[in-house]
Amino acid sequence: MSPKILAFTRYDRTGASSRVRFLQYIPHLEHMGAQVTVRQLLPPDHLNRLYEGKSRAPLIVAAAMAQRLYYVIRDHNVDIIWLQRELIPFAPYFLEKILLGHQKLVVDFDDAHHLYYKNLPSSLVRSIYGSKVENLMQRADAVVVGNQNLAEYAHAAGATNVKVIPSSVDVRRFKESNNETPNDFQIGWIGTPVTAKQSLPIVCEPLIKFLSDFQAKCVLIGVSKEQFPEIPADRLAWSEAVEENILPQLSVGLCPLDDTPWNRGKSGYKIIQYMASGKPALVSPVGIAKEIVEHGVTGFHCTSASDWHSYLTQLYQNPELRAAMGSRAMTEAKAKYDSALAAEALYSIFEECLRD
Repeated sequence: MSPKILAFTRYDRTGASSRVRFLQYIPHLEHMGAQVTVRQLLPPDHLNRLYEGKSRAPLIVAAAMAQRLYYVIRDHNVDIIWLQRELIPFAPYFLEKILLGHQKLVVDFDDAHHLYYKNLPSSLVRSIYGSKVENLMQRADAVVVGNQNLAEYAHAAGATNVKVIPSSVDVRRFKESNNETPNDFQIGWIGTPVTAKQSLPIVCEPLIKFLSDFQAKCVLIGVSKEQFPEIPADRLAWSEAVEENILPQLSVGLCPLDDTPWNRGKSGYKIIQYMASGKPALVSPVGIAKEIVEHGVTGFHCTSASDWHSYLTQLYQNPELRAAMGSRAMTEAKAKYDSALAAEALYSIFEECLRD
């Protein structure tokens, strides 16, 4: 049997959530026999506007919604709809229920997206959309989530079939990585201008102090050129090529997070990228980050400014320790977070849905 799967993603490959949770799996799924058609919702220009701090373009968004509606109606001759978050943002659930009909549905959540509608300022809007995510979870034949925190929420919301598939990386992309420590100690962070604004303030002060205390370098991937001018760092625009070429050159990767309900729902992708590159990670022990990084083995948990500075210093002064941690981190990534393994688990979910 060759299941026909219609994937409704939010973005193309420029959007990390769509690339990581959907698009990177498609070659594996097709190799296993699936026929996958992808329909993205929003064009790259929309994402670029958000990263540049601009407002949403109403005409672009309206056109995207209309196109999504067209594809939902037209492309109905499939076995499974594989959905990222929701069909149409701000469409009420009853409309999505009608559009989905009796199709088999696998819906994916890699963040705590249920909080978005619940935290809207208007009580009227919340009354219309506040339970949309929960309703989709109940409707789905399978709910795929990126961590146990989201799995527990999905079960509590009434989902009957919840599967945890951690975010993953294609470890083959980093097979040429050099596990030996570079001559220059280099600290790295990867993300977007939005996540930089949220997370880098946590580590800004101890990072600046460390860079002034030692002969070290810092590279920030995905930030805008105007962000955090006080941090002496190289700023690189994100691309998949930059990931592959720069991450293996790091000595250590950073993942600072505030302890919030949203961050407790994150899936730890940047940490897994560091690990797949053979690098230890310094992380805030929030949500799945605490589980991914084994303290003192594949990296360190940091709960204060002094922790960030202290553990950076320890890794700087002990090349053998960071090499050992990096090697262990890469082994963990290959064993637990390889995209090929995740794709196999996903294919099994599709098969299970079709048998039911």
